[in-house]
Amino acid sequence: MDPARMIADLEAKARDLARRAQEVQDGIRAAEATVRSPDGWVTATVAPNGALRDISFSLPAEGASDAALGEVVMATVRRARAEVARQVAAVVEPEFGGTAAMEFITGFEPAEPLEPAEPPAAPVQSVDGPGPESGHELPRSLWCPVEAGGPSQL
Repeated sequence: MDPARMIADLEAKARDLARRAQEVQDGIRAAEATVRSPDGWVTATVAPNGALRDISFSLPAEGASDAALGEVVMATVRRARAEVARQVAAVVEPEFGGTAAMEFITGFEPAEPLEPAEPPAAPVQSVDGPGPESGHELPRSLWCPVEAGGPSQL
């Protein structure tokens, strides 16, 4: 084969490989999952690496116990992480399917199904916020400054 033709073929393959690598990179960067809890209390958004990007709450007027809210938060974040892991795997699979690299990537996918868990038991505590009057002090790290002098609890 002609050396010039071989070089041209190699250059074309290198350009194709670079284009495909960029497509995988862009697909991974675009992966994001936003999941809402079945009861609507919590909405969590997770980045491609599983990091929590955003979390918001829409608690019922009668409140929620700390334990119930914690369970809902954790379940919602787990579901969002599972979804974003599936998205990343779908992006990477065409290039790396059946390889050790793909096994490594999918090894981080949570084994939990995406079906929502049952909502927690009936709420027990008001969500007006913990404070000295409720007998629940916030840690000092969660205090915020107030204009009229000194830190205040949220």
